[in-house]
Amino acid sequence: MRIFTEYTLWFVPIFVLVGVGVSWLLYRSDVKLKDAPVWARRLMFCLRAFTISALLFLLLAPFLEMRKNRVEKPTIVVLHDNSASLVLQKDSTWYRTEYLSNYQDFLKKLRADYSVDEYQFSDVLTQDSALLFTGKETNISNALQDVATQYFNKNIGAVVLATDGIYNSGENPKYAIRNFPAHMPIYSVALGDTVQECDNLISKVLHNQIAFRDNPFVVKLSVESHALKGKTSKISIYENDKVVYESSFVANDEHTYKTVDCRLKSSQIGKKIYTVKVEYHDGEISERNNSYSFAVDVLESRQKIALVYGAVHPDVAALRRAIESNKNYECTVYSVNDDNIPDVREFNCVVLVGLPGTYGKGKTILNELVKAEIPTLIVYNSGLSFENLNAQHVGVEFIAKGRTFDEVKPNLNADFSLFSLDEQSKELLQIVPPLVAPYGSYKLDAKSTVFASQMVGNLSVDRPLVAFSLVQNTKVGFILAEGLWRWRMYDYKEHASFYAFDSFVNKLVTYLALSEKRELFAVHGESVFSDNQNISFTAELYDKSFEPMPNQDIAMVIRNEDGTEYPFSFSSTDNFYTLNSGKFPQGTYTYTASVTVDSKEMKRTGSFYVLPLLSEYKQTCANHEVLRELAMQTQARMFYPNQFDELLQEIQHNQNIVSVSRTARSRNALIDFPIVLILIVLTASLEWFLRKYYASY
Repeated sequence: MRIFTEYTLWFVPIFVLVGVGVSWLLYRSDVKLKDAPVWARRLMFCLRAFTISALLFLLLAPFLEMRKNRVEKPTIVVLHDNSASLVLQKDSTWYRTEYLSNYQDFLKKLRADYSVDEYQFSDVLTQDSALLFTGKETNISNALQDVATQYFNKNIGAVVLATDGIYNSGENPKYAIRNFPAHMPIYSVALGDTVQECDNLISKVLHNQIAFRDNPFVVKLSVESHALKGKTSKISIYENDKVVYESSFVANDEHTYKTVDCRLKSSQIGKKIYTVKVEYHDGEISERNNSYSFAVDVLESRQKIALVYGAVHPDVAALRRAIESNKNYECTVYSVNDDNIPDVREFNCVVLVGLPGTYGKGKTILNELVKAEIPTLIVYNSGLSFENLNAQHVGVEFIAKGRTFDEVKPNLNADFSLFSLDEQSKELLQIVPPLVAPYGSYKLDAKSTVFASQMVGNLSVDRPLVAFSLVQNTKVGFILAEGLWRWRMYDYKEHASFYAFDSFVNKLVTYLALSEKRELFAVHGESVFSDNQNISFTAELYDKSFEPMPNQDIAMVIRNEDGTEYPFSFSSTDNFYTLNSGKFPQGTYTYTASVTVDSKEMKRTGSFYVLPLLSEYKQTCANHEVLRELAMQTQARMFYPNQFDELLQEIQHNQNIVSVSRTARSRNALIDFPIVLILIVLTASLEWFLRKYYASY
């Protein structure tokens, strides 16, 4: 314990001298106390000197530092698998009864000598949950990484990992221990059975998310057959209750792996649910992995997008690749000088790069698109003629100020509400390299909306970079700078993927090509969920001027197939509304969202499906090799469920698992201690009492 201050301690003797001096001046000539005993006058002198010196010392804002040593017992972190794969074996009853009793007894013995933190995991890590073995997925690497983060710089002695080694989510667990301290052992308890039981199962289904009416689409099935040698199994695919595909195969070996390619076709548009089934045989370990359901969105036809350029430019290739990444679009590229450009009315949207130009077809193409009311995205490059663009009155007018250019970055408009970008695209637009934009004055009409303005260096300027307008109810978009190819390449450099850039471009094209009438009240959400996902929705609400209306009461009622209703309310978030209704069991659900504005009720209806997640049933054979490798990498051992006593002895005999002594330091202002105030008040009060007593004696 020590007292210190930010100022020099040479002030202390000065304060003492000041206190003694003031007391001496007071008591040397005080005639009222001439009859007081000597001891009383000396005591009052000391009390006054102490009080003044102490008060002056407190002006230095002194601190009191205290050190406290404490012994920290080593912590043993126990991670137990809580997924469904553990109880698929024939000994599932043993795991639910006798094994759990042995496990709890092991924890009790462990707590006698160590601090024990027990966790359960499946897809996420939880604490104080019951071991019910109902997890839908197993993510071992996530559990290990969470432990490494939570127990960083703590006295963690060892990790006990009890699992069957099957992981169907996350990376290989051996890569998850990169951040583990070198001295931290992982003792694995190998659960489950490595002997493959009799089983037919669907291990993988590959399919398109989108298909088009009356156009065949391919579904690729991977089927495994174990311990069914010589038996014939039938594979069927159902659309609702109708069989749309059938085939069969014979298991030629104890372990047979079969891949089947089938072509399906639907004549009705909408979300279609397909169920794949492989025949169940007596004696199989599980029947749940004999079927798998998936959804395909059947559309009327692909939307046709034309990309027309005036001159070869790398932005053309970047835009083409981005548009083609969306399977809902059929993108065709033309030079404006080609003789085979079809009628513009054949397209749902046209992207003009460096057009309109100054002569020929390039000069008139925008006029044709405006007359035909075809949504258009105009992308600037040096071939674009602003004189012809301004003449069409499409929402943006530009007057050049010399032949000068700026390097500009996007500054996203926080109030933009025509559509929303995902977080990955927003992040990309904040770090992309600059584009080249012509310098001049821009004028937007009243029907134009700016998605992103130009930013020169760190200065945001009032010039549009990406904007949208309405021309006689036809949507027109603008990208008023060139160099988009740099953004696409930068996206790949940063993320090893073109996803963020492609998503950004597709948002622009989708908004333009969408011919649906804009609604004052709209509800958005996925139509297919798995039974381990939270069912979530977003909603938009606008007034008649299409200004967002926040803080309104939007209600939603979700109904299952039996008619049971589940009421919810949306939460207002910026210009949107959100709802997370939690998880729902497998089935078909309908919903009705409603809001009342100015005594008028607006409703939106829809439906969604919840399909079973069967990840835990796709692998029924334990993977102990993963656990053995984890233990070896951390200089530990692998044990089996009947070796808890041996595991306990191994931990107790590990000389690296020891208690540590830690010194905790605390600093507090001296004036914050009540005893200091009490002491000063007592000395001042005692002096006052003695002076009053002897002065009036």
